[in-house]
Amino acid sequence: MGHVMFTNLKCVTHNKTIVEFQSCEIKAFNRTHKYINIHAKNINGKNVTNAIVNMKLLRFNNGYKPFLVNVTFDVCKFLKNQNHPIVNLIFKPIKSYTNLNHSCPYNDDIIVDKFWTGNHDVEFLKYLPIPNGDYILAITLYVNNTELISTYTYVRLTS
Repeated sequence: MGHVMFTNLKCVTHNKTIVEFQSCEIKAFNRTHKYINIHAKNINGKNVTNAIVNMKLLRFNNGYKPFLVNVTFDVCKFLKNQNHPIVNLIFKPIKSYTNLNHSCPYNDDIIVDKFWTGNHDVEFLKYLPIPNGDYILAITLYVNNTELISTYTYVRLTS
């Protein structure tokens, strides 16, 4: 059985006239688990109808290198059907901690509230053959073909 621990979190805004991060933090839940809070504020309040996400996993091996997952998908189509198997491995555990709960158009802030690994350690690792080590889950959101925000979630997997 594996254990997932958040080690760092970075949030980058590529266009502060459209969105800015009000929070991007890791907090201790107890001695062995931490949780993530992210709040990306929609500054201009416009509806998003054309959103693409690139999600990739990087593994530390003399520097961070691509590992196993590099997928680009249409957010609006995914939120409507939620039938992408790779994306669901990441989205299902976090779904109940976020406000990403309806399809486009989207004009809300993006919020992840107290997402912790807790019960998801075993669930996540039973589907992917991921060895112990340090990883980054890099997620970049593009709206109307323009890079808008990126998050970099650093995790450590241990036995």
